[in-house]
Amino acid sequence: MTNEREAVETNGYFRNWITAFGLVLMASSALGGLLITIQEMIGGTSPYSGILYVIATTLVVAGFLLVPVGMLWERRRRKYGGKRSRALSEFHIDLTNPEHRMGAATLLASGVIVVVLVTVGSYQTFHATESAEFCGQLCHTVMEPEWVRYNDSPHAKVSCAECHIGTGAGWFVKSKISGLRQIWAVAVGSYARPIPTPIHDLRPARETCEQCHWRRKFTGYKEIVRSYYLSDEENSLHKLRMLVKIGGEKSGLLKGSGIHYHMLIANKIEYIATDDTRQEIAWIRVSRADGSVTEFNNQDAELSAEERANAEVRTMDCMDCHNRPAHQFPTAMHSVNTALEEGTVSLALPSIKLQAVNAIDGDYANVEEARTRIASELRNFYREEYPEVFEAVNSDLERSITKIQDIYQTTVFPEMKAKWSAYPNNIGHRDSPGCFRCHNDQMESATGEIVFTDCSRCHLILAQGEDIETVNVNFDTGLPFEHPEDGEDIEDYTECVDCHTGGAETYE
Repeated sequence: MTNEREAVETNGYFRNWITAFGLVLMASSALGGLLITIQEMIGGTSPYSGILYVIATTLVVAGFLLVPVGMLWERRRRKYGGKRSRALSEFHIDLTNPEHRMGAATLLASGVIVVVLVTVGSYQTFHATESAEFCGQLCHTVMEPEWVRYNDSPHAKVSCAECHIGTGAGWFVKSKISGLRQIWAVAVGSYARPIPTPIHDLRPARETCEQCHWRRKFTGYKEIVRSYYLSDEENSLHKLRMLVKIGGEKSGLLKGSGIHYHMLIANKIEYIATDDTRQEIAWIRVSRADGSVTEFNNQDAELSAEERANAEVRTMDCMDCHNRPAHQFPTAMHSVNTALEEGTVSLALPSIKLQAVNAIDGDYANVEEARTRIASELRNFYREEYPEVFEAVNSDLERSITKIQDIYQTTVFPEMKAKWSAYPNNIGHRDSPGCFRCHNDQMESATGEIVFTDCSRCHLILAQGEDIETVNVNFDTGLPFEHPEDGEDIEDYTECVDCHTGGAETYE
């Protein structure tokens, strides 16, 4: 009798409110996960279902853990003279009783269902949190700029996780820990505006980018044509036909090793940046295939011995030039040029290039104010300055206004202070320093060698102006660049960003 009593006492440890609550929490949360799954099957996925899966799975696990916690608590309570909970004391299981057997079987089946639901929920949680929709739409205001630009990028079909995390458990766990910190920042409103870049602990490009982009294929030449519309009344067209040396290997036709000299496996380029955005470069070290090493120091921002010793030395990879592969914020000038070329902004409107850029680069509190003021200011301008045009091509004006409003809404995000000036693109050197961060005449070695030599190392101008069909050029040097506004030749090394900002300031 004593042994039977002890067995009953031991079996009764689950008869406490903590364990009972854990069982209820586990069952109800599992049911919630099932309902979310059914809803997705019927109504489609939602970015918010991911967070619901996280909550449901977390509560199931919490409920499961509460069961043994309650039993341990009950055991300890009884050890020190506590009595059974009167409300649960009558509950016991006797497998010789058919009703109890049926109940036990039902409980066992329910346990199996819970395990299945937790497994499915865990998978769905993993799948949902890895989706682009979860990353871009869950925290709508914060991530709206990145989400909008991502959907208009060459990588729009590549999930965020493929670039930001990659494969392997280590980086997955690291990303989730970082994600918890970001969720907290959103919850308390402590996130930066705009979100700072670059990401300093981003996974190396060799482990992400090069899963698709094969380094040894980064060679050859690419012909490009650019159309630029000037800020004069006629919106004059100026074209540029150019051969870009993707490079990587020497060629008997063109001199120079090209842009991807930086990425040749045999070369190693290291640098020190003095700012968090990696726009101010103070020191470079180039290690070449032949074993030679050259160090360059920026004569305008030379590091002291102490600064040099304490500085982070970064090895250059894809992301130092291709810093905006999926979140490009095009300048107002670029966007308006494209719209004029496509015909979505009408060339029949005098000075529309200048007016459109000025309108997009205005100071607005939010998108609603921007759309209202862009429309009213453009209508007022043409009504007052070109009344005949305003009457004759009013439909063209209204269509152009709608496009200009859309350009603003998809490239400028005032709530997050996100636009092209906040996120410079390191490809090229017209509207941001880009290549000129390193390739300038101030980056000099101890022997007087400078990083910059001449423009033809990376690109060759074939033709420019209105007629770009005829090409008559020395493929060793190309044509000198003629500035379209005044027709003057530009010196080999000229900081474009001294004048070009991508916005209204360019025309001041």
